[in-house]
Amino acid sequence: MKTALINILLLGSGTMAYFSCQPTGEHSRAPSEYPIRYSVGEIDPGFGLERERFITLAREAERTWEKPLGLELFEYDPTSEFAVNLIFDERQQHTLEAKQAKAELDAREGSIRTLMREYNTASEKQNRLKSLHESEVASFDRRLERYNETVAEWNRKGGAPSNVFAELRDEQKRIEETRRTIDESASGLNEAAAMLNSLAERVNAMAAEFNMDVNLFNGRFVESREFEQGQYDGKGIAIYQFTEESDLRVALMHEFGHALGFGHVDTPESVMYRRLEKQNMETPELTPDDLELLQEKFRNQR
Repeated sequence: MKTALINILLLGSGTMAYFSCQPTGEHSRAPSEYPIRYSVGEIDPGFGLERERFITLAREAERTWEKPLGLELFEYDPTSEFAVNLIFDERQQHTLEAKQAKAELDAREGSIRTLMREYNTASEKQNRLKSLHESEVASFDRRLERYNETVAEWNRKGGAPSNVFAELRDEQKRIEETRRTIDESASGLNEAAAMLNSLAERVNAMAAEFNMDVNLFNGRFVESREFEQGQYDGKGIAIYQFTEESDLRVALMHEFGHALGFGHVDTPESVMYRRLEKQNMETPELTPDDLELLQEKFRNQR
């Protein structure tokens, strides 16, 4: 009985999203007066995000910069020419395709794990049956050995009395019945082993196909492309790509940071790091490097 050898690749984390650099030249400075007033402009329906929800996320992003110093640095103003836009192009299309492909792979991985649980349950049952069968065989062998020794002893004595002969004959019948039961048990055990091997082959075949598709996924959606997720150009902010609301919020925080005049920092956990990688998505906060930028610029304005 061979045990299934299952080796499932882990999915990559998805497309690596890069933020834009802070612009240079005439658009390198943030608007000179604070708070910076911004509106929400184009929201392409391809993102599936309602305008009010986008405004809420933008306000959450701005408050992350305002809270540490207690300053009002941004203000939502529907009339402002400085607009934040969601622009749908091939970057978001690629992201949506990656998300769909990941969901399909997750579903298939779930099917494999369900089949693996079925295999493990069947394997445990087969091991219990095997252990019981081996115990029954050992008991039967001892019983048969005692019977044969008793028969041999009476034969050496010239034959058994009629009452002993009858008992030995009954014991012989019981032994034959036990032998048939054990043979049936062995047949069932062989069937269970064959079924277990079949399950193992199915799991391994599914896992091999899954691993191949994961490699294709990683090659297409993880390793081959780098995206500019958002851009601040001095006149407004454009967000081109996000997967969940959580990384959209961080992207807005990052671009608002550029609007304040901040460049990139070297700490991967920081909001102003050059790409979306290790930031805290669920409860984003400014890191010491981010706070240093904020304090350096506004230390005399509190």
